[in-house]
Amino acid sequence: MSMKTVKVVALIVVIALIGLGINKVVQHYQGGEIYEAANKAYGLLVKGFNVTVHIETVDGKNITGTLLSVRGSTITVVIKGTPMTVGGPEATKEEVKARLIRIEHHGKVYLYEVPPMEGIGEKVFSSLIPKGKVYSVRFSGKIYVEGNVSPITIGKLKYRADYLTYGSLTINQFSSRGAILTANMVPVQYLLNDLKDYRVFAYGILYVNSEERNMPLKIIEVRAG
Repeated sequence: MSMKTVKVVALIVVIALIGLGINKVVQHYQGGEIYEAANKAYGLLVKGFNVTVHIETVDGKNITGTLLSVRGSTITVVIKGTPMTVGGPEATKEEVKARLIRIEHHGKVYLYEVPPMEGIGEKVFSSLIPKGKVYSVRFSGKIYVEGNVSPITIGKLKYRADYLTYGSLTINQFSSRGAILTANMVPVQYLLNDLKDYRVFAYGILYVNSEERNMPLKIIEVRAG
C-alpha cells in the first residue's frame, strides 16, 4: 500500500470517528408528512429533549426555531422569542407553510432526583445548572417562595413557562407571605432569573438534556431519542 493510500484511509477513519463522536440526530420530512414530523417531534419533547425544527417554506424561505408544542398536525416553534405555528404545504390556519421539515435533537435526557433544597433562589437554582455543554435543563416539582413576592414577578414567570417553552407553572397559593408553585418541566434559567432574590424551598425532578451524566445527584432514568 502506497503512502498516499495510507493517508487517504487514515483520513476516512478520522472522519468516521468524528461523525460517531457527535451525538446528533436529524430527521427529514416532506411538508406532506407533517403528521409524522409532529408525532416524532412531540415524542422527543415530552421526554425532555430540546428539539430544534428547521423549516423550508413553500416560497423558499428557511426558518429555524425551538419546538414549543404540537397539536394535531400543527407544530408551534419559538423564533426569537415569538411563537409561530407551522403546517403542511396546503395549510390554511397556520402562519408558516412547510415544504420540508427537519427535526433535530442531541444527546440523551438524564433525570435526577432533586432532594429538598432551601436558601436564596440564586444559590438554589444555580446549583441545578450543570457545568459543560447542555441543551436544556428543566425542573418539575414544588417551589415554596418566602416573602412579599410581586404578583408581576410570578405572572411573568408563569407566562414564560406556559407560553415560551414546553412546560407549565401552577400557582397553588399566593399571599403577602409568599407563594406555593408547582413546576412542570420549567427551564431552570427562568426560575433563576425571576426567583433569585427570594428565599425558596424546592424539591422534585431535574431533566438534563446533555451528552453525558454531569450532575452529582441521584439518577432516576436515562432517556434516548
